[in-house]
Amino acid sequence: MFFKPKLLKNDKKYSAKLLFEDVSSETWDKDNLTKANLDFSIDSVRRVNEYADRLIQTEFGQQLLKEHHDNLITRIGAYLGEVIKNHKDGQYRWFDFNSIRENTVHLNNYSISVQDESVLYSKKMDDVLCPIYEVKQYFDGQSKYTNFLEYVEVTIKE
Repeated sequence: MFFKPKLLKNDKKYSAKLLFEDVSSETWDKDNLTKANLDFSIDSVRRVNEYADRLIQTEFGQQLLKEHHDNLITRIGAYLGEVIKNHKDGQYRWFDFNSIRENTVHLNNYSISVQDESVLYSKKMDDVLCPIYEVKQYFDGQSKYTNFLEYVEVTIKE
């Protein structure tokens, strides 16, 4: 008999919270990356867009990205994923990338973008969402979305 490997849950809410719990010493970051501003609403993604642009466009941000590349991508991706998850009526859960890859054909076009990558997966719909991958694509200049808000809004509507 053929048995599929077990799906490994991998909750990323903790990583998402680090976006406002573990903030750099930059004044903008301290003033804007707060629990009040990052409340997992769709509108809060605008602030995450600003943060990403600052990471790309400022010398301090570029240094942070260089030193903490995977951590920042994971935190931002986890945050976007939590926003999406909250607006998809609990249909999606975080799972380990590799355990999903072994259980569905929907990851054939994706490759791991960070260590210990997780994806959002709906067992009921056999559908995979890859917000961490999308964040990596954005920072690599290869995203099909103009910003994170567009990605979140399109993903929630689908």
